[in-house]
Amino acid sequence: MGFRRMAGGEIGRRRVLAGLGIGALSAACGEAAVTESAPAPTAAAGTDVSGFPAGETRPAPDFTFEAYQGADLVGGESVQFSQILAAGKPVVLNFWAAQCPPCRVEMPEFDHAWQAAKDRVLLVGLDVGPLINLGTRAEGQALAEELGVTYPVGTTSDATVMQRYQVLGMPSTLFITAQSQISRQWTGILDEASTTEFINELVQASGG
Repeated sequence: MGFRRMAGGEIGRRRVLAGLGIGALSAACGEAAVTESAPAPTAAAGTDVSGFPAGETRPAPDFTFEAYQGADLVGGESVQFSQILAAGKPVVLNFWAAQCPPCRVEMPEFDHAWQAAKDRVLLVGLDVGPLINLGTRAEGQALAEELGVTYPVGTTSDATVMQRYQVLGMPSTLFITAQSQISRQWTGILDEASTTEFINELVQASGG
């Protein structure tokens, strides 16, 4: 069972933070990333870019995840993402970068949502800044510590990961079922309420 499809305008009018027009954001964050110059709540927001009809999914590609923090929650300092998925828990995978301003806005929102739902899902933050020249590993680690997020965050050396996940902008978030299938892909900032709603749908899509 897949997620109920929601138009970007609808969810934006209701809960999503920050105006994230794709063209302007691409220019601000670089060719492979989406960002904004001044994060602030507005009516226009992110976009659901799943790219497949409601009820359909696609498999989550594998890559090596190198943890900055939360190694105990993912099974080690360096693990395959397929191993994380094999635990049988739905996973929220967030692509972020240290030099992406909206990522900084979004991460505490994710942490609040995850704290309330961590018995049902695992949230994993993937720092792709080193792959797209939007921050070093040291900057990524420093940002996670500065913001005080508690979910697992780390990076990868796999330069193909953004292409294989069809990441169109930054930040991007994928909701992956317990069956390792991507059921939703979102480009742009998500706030706590929207993330919670999508997590609830993810749990349902996973048969929970």
